[in-house]
Amino acid sequence: MARSTSKKSARASSRSTRRSLTRQSHNNATKLQHTPPAPYLCHADLELALKKLARSNASHLKLSTIGHSHENRTITLATLTNFKTGAPEDKPAVWIDANIHATEVAGSVAALTTIEQLLTKQNKPLLDNATYYIVPRLNPDGAERALASSPEFLRSGTRPYPLDYKDDGLHVRDINDDGMILQMRMEDPNGDWKISTKNKNLMEKRAPSDPLASPKQKYYRLMPEGEIHNYDGFLIKRAKPEAGLDFNRNYPFTWRPESEQLGAGPYPGSEPETRAMIDFIARHPNINIGISFHTYSGVILRPYNDRSDDSLEVNDLKVYKKIGDLGSEITDYPNISVFHDFRYHPKDIISGVSDDWMFHHYGIFAYTVEIWDIIAQAGIPHPRKFIEWFQQHPHEHDVKIYNWAKKNAGPQAHHAWKKFDHPQLGEVEIGGWNSLYTFRNPPPKLMPKEAEKNARYMVELGKLLPELSIAKLETEKLGDGETKITLGVQNNGFLPTYTSEIGKQRQVKPVTAILTLPKGGSLISGEVRTNMGHLEGRSNKLDQSGFSVPFTPTDHRAKCEWVVRAKSGSKIHIRIESDRGGVVEAVVEI
Repeated sequence: MARSTSKKSARASSRSTRRSLTRQSHNNATKLQHTPPAPYLCHADLELALKKLARSNASHLKLSTIGHSHENRTITLATLTNFKTGAPEDKPAVWIDANIHATEVAGSVAALTTIEQLLTKQNKPLLDNATYYIVPRLNPDGAERALASSPEFLRSGTRPYPLDYKDDGLHVRDINDDGMILQMRMEDPNGDWKISTKNKNLMEKRAPSDPLASPKQKYYRLMPEGEIHNYDGFLIKRAKPEAGLDFNRNYPFTWRPESEQLGAGPYPGSEPETRAMIDFIARHPNINIGISFHTYSGVILRPYNDRSDDSLEVNDLKVYKKIGDLGSEITDYPNISVFHDFRYHPKDIISGVSDDWMFHHYGIFAYTVEIWDIIAQAGIPHPRKFIEWFQQHPHEHDVKIYNWAKKNAGPQAHHAWKKFDHPQLGEVEIGGWNSLYTFRNPPPKLMPKEAEKNARYMVELGKLLPELSIAKLETEKLGDGETKITLGVQNNGFLPTYTSEIGKQRQVKPVTAILTLPKGGSLISGEVRTNMGHLEGRSNKLDQSGFSVPFTPTDHRAKCEWVVRAKSGSKIHIRIESDRGGVVEAVVEI
């Protein structure tokens, strides 16, 4: 029970003040000291790992900075391509970002593992004609706090928002300074939890018909480990977080203000982290596919977040499902729609998210990949409602997860309840789940396997990109110094040169052939810049029917002709370029 507002309360308040001052000093000294278990990396070590890879793979990996965080940490971009075969912006590209949410550090490991896999001898040839832009940690400030020796659990960044003062109520903290944020339980006859009837280490939800509290039946209130700001000795509420931003509500498409959606920021792209990504993608029209690594649920999510599948172009929905199904085959993660299958509330939607923005504004096939699912690992299979499970599930599931975790995740997964003299609440018990390395991220020893399969999916995505090539280039002497040039171009890739139907609507530039004549040469017929239109890939041919003879048109090809007059031995340069399909060049000698 809470302490009364007597002299004990005054002493508790005084002790709380002293402890807050002590803790503030402790945080200033330790929050940037890092001991995350391998393979998880603090910001400095992640940067070192990237630099080491870049030094040993200079022809295929270059590092740059796309911006700086609120606390002025670098947001590092890894650009992967074979720089000897062309500039990265002249090739079709995949975008990957990770760790936009502070505690979702598994994404950084998966992104780093993807870089390592792309640089293997087996996968390097993919980079001859493709580019990967990878930001392993879009939110370095938040991750730094989550991985600190004295951790803090933030949603995203560290900037105070929306309040400029500390709200009254419970603030989540590592209050006993053991390097973890666990749970607190306090005995209360009106509590809604009880010690599990199936496993005394677990808490079980109190049934509506459970009897009143007695010496033989105790009930508890559960809450995150933390301290209470301006506690009155009676009421306990959850405080608004000091850093309440949610970067994945800060993107331009369907952005809504704080009054409608918590954490959205004062305006779209208001935060330096999201602004860096927005600016980069807007300047790189060669991006066809986008991936945002998040945790946790073990699922591949596709747009839209705020509207049904009926709003998508028919073929775009088919392609979205096909690319997602490819990921499901590799990762065992289901491929689902956020709107239909992953809503936090049945009567509400989320908006201002990165994958919706990438798809709707640019026609990029963008996905959110939620890494890790401890529930499935424990043998609780799909079909299972993702969000609803956390709100309502049989207690037997908790027991299964606990038993799996004790066997596979080690002693740090779940902690026995230990008494603690709380500065405001008096005697409580602290224990339960260490969620950072159980639910939020894989236990450290299981992270490499999870990262490896997600990296394999990322590699496969590069094989789906459009890819221009010259299929035909012929010359024919016509006499009187004139030569006819015939050019045939084709798309060898799965995706078309406009990526998606919505990409075509957003005016992704078509394939264009550009002729550069030699000095003294002239063009008799044809255009110096010839619009060859868009070239299909195989993504518009997904229908399977055994009831008719299939017909596959050559819509992946286009042809154009010129007649030029130039001196014998002259050279004519031809450049074929496309926003999404890359650039191909050739030289014709007359």
